[in-house]
Amino acid sequence: MFFGIVHLVGMVATVVMSALLWRQRARQGRAWPWLMAGLVAGVLWPVTLWPAVAAYWHRKGESAKAPLIAGACALGAVIMLLVVGGLSGTDQRAQPAGPQVLREPSSPPPSVITPEPVLAPPPQQDRAQVRDVLDDDRVLIQVPGRELQVVRIAGVQAPAEGECWSSEARAFAEGALRDATVQVTFGVGWSSGRSPEPEVSLILADGAEYSSLALQQGAARLYPQAFLAEGLTSELTQAEATAKTAGRGLWGQQCSAARAAPVPPQAEEVLPAYYATCEQARAAGAAPLRRGDTGYSSTLDSDGDGIACD
Repeated sequence: MFFGIVHLVGMVATVVMSALLWRQRARQGRAWPWLMAGLVAGVLWPVTLWPAVAAYWHRKGESAKAPLIAGACALGAVIMLLVVGGLSGTDQRAQPAGPQVLREPSSPPPSVITPEPVLAPPPQQDRAQVRDVLDDDRVLIQVPGRELQVVRIAGVQAPAEGECWSSEARAFAEGALRDATVQVTFGVGWSSGRSPEPEVSLILADGAEYSSLALQQGAARLYPQAFLAEGLTSELTQAEATAKTAGRGLWGQQCSAARAAPVPPQAEEVLPAYYATCEQARAAGAAPLRRGDTGYSSTLDSDGDGIACD
């Protein structure tokens, strides 16, 4: 009777556990409960069977080995349960089910994401040869491996033709730049109101910056609408101030007197109000005369088309 009750309890427990696992699998749609059901059935049935076998041996033959058999059975059952628990715990950690509680991070995320700073590319530098000086502040250069290119010398404005010191400024530019090998730095700035040639800084063979040198010698003036790199702007401003203080070139006494001298007004040419004949109009350089011009008359417009002496 005792053995029958023990076996019956083990069978019922196995069936109940399998049914519970089946319901959980149907509810969550997972496959691992099937494995658990098989393992539990394999563990729970021997757990109920081994004590019965041990008790049988104890009552049957009064054998001294009966306690050892019962202990070994119990130890095997405990080990099997630990293995099953470890496997199921690992599976649950790998694939958590149900809502998860998010832990608060150790440091709160920043509310505003600071963008990465955008660094401007460094200015392009090349060695080149000056092929020609075009108009004192524009030159034609040849970078090895490239076509000829017209560039503008950054920040300077040479005196216009006919202006005081224009010929001297031209001679200075020709002597310093023509056929010279220079270090060209592109992208140093731009100037408003000028042609679209790129603004460059020219470093001569002795290391001098040409714009600064020309301003120091009074061979050019600082272009008022030049927008250059901060360091270059301050250098050129100081160079022009040095020339003004020393009275060189454009800032010398000769050019100061020419700027101070009044310009005599040009007498306006007065055209006669009437020409008796077309010969007189042609001799004065006024023919042909159109209706509304000074000296036009209908008597000189024989065909009446509004143009006399045509």
